[in-house]
Amino acid sequence: MTRPAHGAPAWTTVLRPAAGPRRRLVVFAHAGAGPRLYSRLLSGLPDDIELVGVALPGREHRDGEPPGALLPAVTGGAVRELRAAVPLPTTYYGHSLGSLLALAAARTAPELCHALVLTAAPPGTRGHDFAAPLGTPEGLAELFAHHRVPMDALEESRARDRAQHVLAWDLLLARDALLAADGTRVGQPLTVLGGLHDEVVPIGTLPLWAGFTTGRFRSRAVPGGHFFPFHPEGRHLLVGELAGEPARLTTPQAGPWTDPLRRQPWMHQS
Repeated sequence: MTRPAHGAPAWTTVLRPAAGPRRRLVVFAHAGAGPRLYSRLLSGLPDDIELVGVALPGREHRDGEPPGALLPAVTGGAVRELRAAVPLPTTYYGHSLGSLLALAAARTAPELCHALVLTAAPPGTRGHDFAAPLGTPEGLAELFAHHRVPMDALEESRARDRAQHVLAWDLLLARDALLAADGTRVGQPLTVLGGLHDEVVPIGTLPLWAGFTTGRFRSRAVPGGHFFPFHPEGRHLLVGELAGEPARLTTPQAGPWTDPLRRQPWMHQS
């Protein structure tokens, strides 16, 4: 990735370089985490895939910065650096909050993203059954309570530790990203995987993602909870999806009886 001018912190970092890369996977991490956590998770991907992570302030190489980035800054910073990189067929992958950031980045600069793969992805505000609208102070309080994080943690001196402080600011970003997702419709192929026992994003919301793209849509319910990709079976399924996505971009869409994935009872495709 090209370093920003004037010594500004980089939004993107190469997690795993590839000699003569043929494709690129851009990773958007979940709330409270940085993309390097996903390096081991995705180590089974083919060697020709360059793995790139998007890092928010307050973690990893940006640990010395205070958290609290706004959504336009996240998408704008990541897109600016990706645009300066060598062009490659590119898939965006995001988990939980990262799925919303990946969607927003794909909407911001559609020419840079050729496919989206999302896991544990809330489909905008429709993915939450809160008593108050998410755009109100009461709705925000419900979001924090849902994740068992006190709103006081937005003040570092009142947070339990640095990790909780970073997570609190990520939840504030998640609120903005959830609101921004409503009404979004991208043109890229979209694959969404959800945990059958996800306590944060109910599996019943998975079909709602079909309305977020005019391209091919595929969804899959996977055994496990909100962090199913970090368990062996979920990891295996995710790596298979990510490794196969570039091939699906360059081959005709299979019919309902010829796509082997279609035969799986938990796979949805439209």
